[in-house]
Amino acid sequence: MRLCIIGGFYANFAAYFNSGMLLTDFFTIKDFSINDNTGTVSVKINPEHKVFVGHFPGRPVVPGVFTLQMIKECVEVVLNRKFRYSELVNCKFSNVILPDKMPYLQIEYAVKEAEENIRLDAVVKSGDITALILKAVLTDATSAKE
Repeated sequence: MRLCIIGGFYANFAAYFNSGMLLTDFFTIKDFSINDNTGTVSVKINPEHKVFVGHFPGRPVVPGVFTLQMIKECVEVVLNRKFRYSELVNCKFSNVILPDKMPYLQIEYAVKEAEENIRLDAVVKSGDITALILKAVLTDATSAKE
């Protein structure tokens, strides 16, 4: 997977993204429901998180890569397995997530086992506002890296 980060912004959150540990610091899971291979996870963003000092001063916005990591971590909790993204098939950010105005999010997901991978469809919403639509492939984090 390739991520393209512009300018020095990457330095503000590289440690969080690489550690794979946004849960409890950046967001908390408030509730989740599971129905076979689909479900919804309700999360609360921490609007006081230090990433918002630099992204962006005076108008905090949740970084897109944080949203992707948050989805992955929620799926890991629900399925009780560790994953890594191996492919982002389609990723559409349709609205920014403003942590002071939209601290509560719903992550609706569907997973499908496919050979050695998991196919993931996810939608991130705040009320009626859709922030992200994602189609991705997750690989078991313990498998060999590509």
